[in-house]
Amino acid sequence: MLRKNWILFYILIISKLSFGYINISPTSFDKNIGKGAYQEFTLYNNTSIPVRYRIEPQKMSGKDVGDMSEWIEVYPKVITIDPANEKMFKVYIKSKGKPLDGDYGAFLNIKQISAPKLKDKKDLDIGAGMIVMTNLNMGLYGYVGAENLNLEILKPTITKNDNKYYLKTEITNKTNRLGRIKVEAKVDKNRYYPIGEMRIMKNQTLILDNEIKNLKDRNEIKEIVITDTETRKVLNTIKI
Repeated sequence: MLRKNWILFYILIISKLSFGYINISPTSFDKNIGKGAYQEFTLYNNTSIPVRYRIEPQKMSGKDVGDMSEWIEVYPKVITIDPANEKMFKVYIKSKGKPLDGDYGAFLNIKQISAPKLKDKKDLDIGAGMIVMTNLNMGLYGYVGAENLNLEILKPTITKNDNKYYLKTEITNKTNRLGRIKVEAKVDKNRYYPIGEMRIMKNQTLILDNEIKNLKDRNEIKEIVITDTETRKVLNTIKI
């Protein structure tokens, strides 16, 4: 009976310590790699044991997206994070040679590797050997091309369903490269309701049917505002 109890206790420890996932923010890039672009990412360790990650760019292949993996610089390439802590790493991407205008992509492979054991923490030493290694391929995108986004927008409409309001419209990217946009409903000079933030690839049409968060009265909305998140320029303002 005592042996069975120990086996059960051992299984419970493994189950608790082996549940792993990668928690990272932000999860996108979407910047001008022709000029050179920089982004900081933060990895979080929400477990009770130290974790270590190796970060490496990997090739992305696709007929509509060029590969930018060889242009990516990562620092540091190995990160150790103590329990209930976080650490940052930096990514810089700049195209080389004379690349064609368009969209580019790569995977950022974030792989958990053997973690160091904390001094004077025997229980953590045991756990470090039991955890299941996690492995994430996070897609990053960048572009070479026009400075400003050119969007074509179908006249937006606002509908109501189950006491919630929704924005319906279509947004087409007429630019020779991707962009990242933020869509909001403007109430007054300094007040907006969020609708969504999204990547839009070259020649892509996004079909929106998004909830307008926190909106209680349809008549509050004066305009729909679309902003380029990279440059923070307002691209389109549509009266409602």
